[in-house]
Amino acid sequence: MKQWFALYVQPRKEKVVEKGLIKNNFECYLPLKREVHKWSDRRKLVLCPLIPSYIFVKVDSDEMYKTLQITGAVRFIYFNKKPAAIPDNQIEYMKELIESDREITVSSMSFQKGDKVAIVDGKFKGMEGLIIQEKGKNKRFVIRIENIAMDLNIDISQDEMDNIKKI
Repeated sequence: MKQWFALYVQPRKEKVVEKGLIKNNFECYLPLKREVHKWSDRRKLVLCPLIPSYIFVKVDSDEMYKTLQITGAVRFIYFNKKPAAIPDNQIEYMKELIESDREITVSSMSFQKGDKVAIVDGKFKGMEGLIIQEKGKNKRFVIRIENIAMDLNIDISQDEMDNIKKI
């Protein structure tokens, strides 16, 4: 019985793997989102993978090894020592979200009070601090910056932070 699985691929090889899978008659899904990329001389609307380094493939257990033979394919994602099957309805939901043209961001990080974080984007890039409070529905946090002489509380969005370690 065929099921959907998440296939991890080499970075920036999602479209190459998708072409290889299609060429070999595998059913696959690469969710793409529109992004505006800026260069010094121009801006361009580009289709980028929603989840970098992942492509979804619908195969049975006998076909799994064959998909790994595609150039750029690395491994299937496992959970409890078994390839993690993804229900059909979740793939359908993802397709509907992509088609809705709403802005979608993906984050596998979950920040909680007490987490030590580094700021990786924005004006405060490079600073480290602690999350001391979650603030509001928009998932912004107040953090304490430790590498200056006094505590400084700032609102900062989750996508500007990276988890260092839990305290």
